[in-house]
Amino acid sequence: MTRNSLALLLALAMGSAYAAADHFTDSVPAKADGVPLSYVGKDTTAATALTLTAKPDGGDAIGYLPKDSRVHVLLADDHGNHLVRTDYGITGWAQKGENLEAGNEVFPALETVKERFNDFDLATIHYNPQLGKKQDSNYYFDENNKPVAGKAPADAGDDVFDRHLLLETALKPGGAPYNLAYADIGVNDLSYLALSAKGDGLPNYENEQALPADITIPGNGYIYSDSDGVSAYYFPVREKWGIKGKEMQAAAQPFYYLGLASTYHGQWHEDDDKPAENRAVPAQLLDRMGVGKVVAEIAPGSKITLLLAKQDLCGYDNAPADCNDAAWLLIQTADGKTGWLKVDYHQNDVPNLDKIDGFAG
Repeated sequence: MTRNSLALLLALAMGSAYAAADHFTDSVPAKADGVPLSYVGKDTTAATALTLTAKPDGGDAIGYLPKDSRVHVLLADDHGNHLVRTDYGITGWAQKGENLEAGNEVFPALETVKERFNDFDLATIHYNPQLGKKQDSNYYFDENNKPVAGKAPADAGDDVFDRHLLLETALKPGGAPYNLAYADIGVNDLSYLALSAKGDGLPNYENEQALPADITIPGNGYIYSDSDGVSAYYFPVREKWGIKGKEMQAAAQPFYYLGLASTYHGQWHEDDDKPAENRAVPAQLLDRMGVGKVVAEIAPGSKITLLLAKQDLCGYDNAPADCNDAAWLLIQTADGKTGWLKVDYHQNDVPNLDKIDGFAG
C-alpha cells in the first residue's frame, strides 16, 4: 500500500467517524452505529446557516439558524443526519442553507408582560419591544358574544368571562397588529391567552384564538409557547405557531425536547376490583423505538433525565392509521446511559414517571 493510499483511507475513516464539518464548528459523530438513532447531546456552533426541517432528508421547514448561532446536537441517525434544538427548545433536522420564511430561531432582546394574582404568574408574554406595546384594559363578551368594554357584572352568567388586554403587537416588522388578552376562565387551569387581529374597536369573538399562558413573540413572524405541563400530550411541550388565514398551525417538530429532571417510581397497575398500586418493577430502556435490545434498567426511585419525546395524537387529521396515543421517551440514567422507553396509558402496568401523565388526547 502506498503512502497516498494509506492517507486516503485514514481520511475516509475520519470522515466516517465525524460528520457535518460544514454544519458545526465542533466534531460530532457522523451517524448512528448499529441503531437507527444515537444520542449525541453536544453544544456547538453553526458553521454555516442551517435550516431545520421536519424530516431527516428535508420536508417542511421549521426554522433557521444563522451562521455562528448556538445549537445543541441531540441525535445522529444511521444515514448521517443530525437532529438539533434551538435555544428556545424547538427541534428539527439540520440542513445546510437559510430559509428566511421559516423564521430566525435566534431571538433579540425581549421584554415581558405578565398577568399576576397575588404572587402567582397567571400568564407571561415575552415580546419584541420594537413591535409591541403594553396594554391595560378590560372587556368581555356578553351572552350574545358581543364585545363590551370593562369588567363583566357579577350577574353576567357562568359563561361570561373577563379578558384583560395585555399587549398589542405585530408578529414581524411591517406585519398586521394583534391583541393579546388574558381570558380569565377561573376553573381547572382552563384560562388562556386570547389572540385576535386588532381592528377599529374591541376584539371580535369569532376571530379569537386560544394560546397557552406562556408565550414568546420574538418578531420573526411566529409565536412560541411553553405548555408547562398542561398539554394534549403525555408531557409538556414547546411549540412554534404560524398563522395561516384565521387558523393557528404548529410546526411539525420531529421530536419534542424535554430536558426535564424526573424520577421513576415503578409500574402503575390497576385492577377493576382492587385499589390501584405502584409496583416496584424496573423499567427497561431499549436501543431503539419499537422492538430493540435492552441497554439499561431503571430501578424504582431512580433519578433520570427526560431528554426527548415523540407521540402521535389520535383523532386528528394527520394521525397515522395505526395511531394509539403511545409515546416514546428518550431517557438518560444517572450514570449517563441513554435508551428509549414506551409509555402507553391505554395499557396497564405503565411506567410511573414524574412530569409524565396520562391525560393525552
